Amino acid sequence: MGSKGISTKQKMIEATAISLEENGYLATGINEIVQMADIPKGSLYFHFPGGKEELASLALKHSGREFSALFQKILVTSSSPMDATRRIFQALEKRIVDSDFKKGCPIVISALESMQTESKVQSVCKSIYNEWIIGFENYFISQGYTKNQGHDLSVSLFALWEGGLLLAKLQKSNIALRSVLKIAENLISTFPKDNKAK
Repeated sequence: MGSKGISTKQKMIEATAISLEENGYLATGINEIVQMADIPKGSLYFHFPGGKEELASLALKHSGREFSALFQKILVTSSSPMDATRRIFQALEKRIVDSDFKKGCPIVISALESMQTESKVQSVCKSIYNEWIIGFENYFISQGYTKNQGHDLSVSLFALWEGGLLLAKLQKSNIALRSVLKIAENLISTFPKDNKAK
């Protein structure tokens, strides 16, 4: 595939990623994607013979990698778990506010819509969530927590910011994110490293 073909394929993936984050899988249509990417409709099926599901799966993976990169950049440059937690919540808040509350978690709507299916989209969403949680679990382990503690902290923080992002998007306000950040800070400050989680 030439550079033009690679560029066209990437444009479609990125356009789909935007629509999935803002509207979800069910509301993302083929016509909308080709219009956003400014490409002929036939190009979509040439590059993605599996149609919308194949394209959506690749777009979700793209978004998952982008978020993973954001998280890892913050984790490796933070001075402590508390610093990392604050910076992640602040980065997520800035992202959603800057988008006028259109952007939240790039996976959540598609994950909810595909929850009762055995589709490729559902499998990809589950895999991305697992990768994020494991990434944070490994970070906490590197900071002196046990594996069980790292897992509990990761799941708890993940649930807090997912809920905060969802409320922020619905309410078009950053108040919910500010509130859950306080809970996250309390969790980090009171979570003992010397007591193994069950």
